[in-house]
Amino acid sequence: MSRNKRGQRRWRLWLWVMVSWVLAVMVVKGGAEVTESNLEELRDERRDLLVLRDTLRSALDLHSNWTGPPCHGGRSRWHGVSCDGDGRVVGVALDGVQLTGALPRGALRSVSRLEALSLRGNALRGALPGLDGLARLRAVDLSSNRFSGPIPLEYATSLRALERIELQDNLLNGTVPAFEQRGLVVFNVSYNFLQGEVPGTRALRRFPVSAFDHNLRLCGEAVNAVCRAGPPSAAAPATAGTSSDNPVVRPANDRDRAARKPVRFRLATWSIIVIALIAALVPFAAVLIFLHHTKKSREVRLGGRAGAAGAGDIKDKAEQGRGSGSRSTDYGKSEELQFFRADRASFDLDELFRSTAEMLGKGRLGITYRVTLDAGPVVVKRLRNMAHVPRRDFNHTMQILGKLRHENVVDLVACYYSKEEKLVVYEHVPGCSLFQLLHGNRGEGRTPLPWPARLSIAKGMARGLAYLHQSLPYFHRPPHGNLKSSNVFILFAAKSKQQKQVVTKLTDHGFHPLLPRHAHRLAAAKCPEFSRGGGRRLSSRADVYCLGLVLLELVTGKVPVEEDGDLAEWARLALSHEWSTDILDVEIVGDRGRHGDMLRLTEVALLCAAVEPDRRPKVQDIVRMIDEIAAGDGSELAER
Repeated sequence: MSRNKRGQRRWRLWLWVMVSWVLAVMVVKGGAEVTESNLEELRDERRDLLVLRDTLRSALDLHSNWTGPPCHGGRSRWHGVSCDGDGRVVGVALDGVQLTGALPRGALRSVSRLEALSLRGNALRGALPGLDGLARLRAVDLSSNRFSGPIPLEYATSLRALERIELQDNLLNGTVPAFEQRGLVVFNVSYNFLQGEVPGTRALRRFPVSAFDHNLRLCGEAVNAVCRAGPPSAAAPATAGTSSDNPVVRPANDRDRAARKPVRFRLATWSIIVIALIAALVPFAAVLIFLHHTKKSREVRLGGRAGAAGAGDIKDKAEQGRGSGSRSTDYGKSEELQFFRADRASFDLDELFRSTAEMLGKGRLGITYRVTLDAGPVVVKRLRNMAHVPRRDFNHTMQILGKLRHENVVDLVACYYSKEEKLVVYEHVPGCSLFQLLHGNRGEGRTPLPWPARLSIAKGMARGLAYLHQSLPYFHRPPHGNLKSSNVFILFAAKSKQQKQVVTKLTDHGFHPLLPRHAHRLAAAKCPEFSRGGGRRLSSRADVYCLGLVLLELVTGKVPVEEDGDLAEWARLALSHEWSTDILDVEIVGDRGRHGDMLRLTEVALLCAAVEPDRRPKVQDIVRMIDEIAAGDGSELAER
């Protein structure tokens, strides 16, 4: 008997194990099917959005913005697109961005979770888009466009969750469908060419006559006009507001007609001409005043009192220590420039303060000026928040930086130290920053930055950074510390009559040792190891991470700002979904023969931007990898 019981227990145990295994296999298989289904939905969703992008033209240049995956972590880098927590698109809002063209009828049919669509204030033409299948759609605003044709019947029958629909100010004709959605709270089809009877549904009767105003011939209970058969009477012409084919309206008496009779004003010809001249001259004068004010606000003197421009009064502070008598030796040293290049020691502090200075920009380290001297221009950085830095530490750091000489690093010419002020004088690079080259004046009339120039810039950055890593002492870590596109200057030197050589120079380097308590002001603070905290000290690999971000900026044309999410993570996601070429800047994506080189540089950038510092390559290896890209043709990746 006991043996039978033990046998039954064993049989039950084996049965339970087999059932559990079968259920586990079914769950795994079902999960795989769901995952594959979700991926297919994501591809279809993105495909429909790209059809919308490729069909229409816009002042926003959607071709360069709508690239890669539309959603990432519940957020979107695509202009006008909003996402939910599952990474699905739930909103498209492109209001007043000068969209032109005709929408494909089923352009958004696969964006199945779409809840809000707003394209108001554009110049879209053709038929209204088909929205059947978008069961979650709650708000539709297609007003103030040039849509023509009838209102699709599916707007009333298929969009059961609809709460708002605005189609006013278009060229729509036909009749009004029978909207019956109980949750409909906003409805407007005014200023169109609709006609016929407005359905007397409970939903439509809730809205005022103004929601139907200024159509061709509308009648029905919703517009307070009775419909009847027969041709319209000559005695009762259609009004500009709501009228039917044969609306029965109250006849107006003579007093009402007189009250509604329009009053016409007639202007003399000379007054019209004067008004037109004034209207033309006022904007022109405003532009001249603005340009004059802008130029004056940027031109200051380092020793003047142009406080509005942020120049301050350095000269007066220096003269406070002179007095009317002799000065001490120590203070005399404080107000003298310390030069690091003998060939540029042709000016003194007084000339520096007297000369005209143009403010180039403000950053977290201070304000930068271009100062025009008799011997030529120099760039002066007025450091801020460095009152705590001792003279010995400042001079020691400047002496180390002053010895650096490399074609890809801006030379330090001189420095100035006092208790109140600290200045750094650099050589003047007659070019512009990489940030300006990539992002300045995007639109018509812009000269694109071609791929060969971008690759040359990448080589120059890597070589300049490698020199800093080799030349600066071990305690000077990270060697650069503030590498970003605005601190990379580009000079186009004449190589020959037909060709120009791209010269890349790094600046704003080497300040990290002076800012132990203010390291968050530097670009190196973007590194994941710094943001995690824990007292971890930044190493040379922080510069490598920053270099990776600038390389991604070169390839994608996107600004790596925190508000839009992690640029490196976005690029990795795009590459993993086989959307490789979608990450490329629109200015270089047409150069198909070099797509391989572009994607190889992207891979180098992602290696540099690894989350863990130990996984990032050394700068010397980065130089070698970029040189290999420049030497090859990228054919092995051209078809990716």
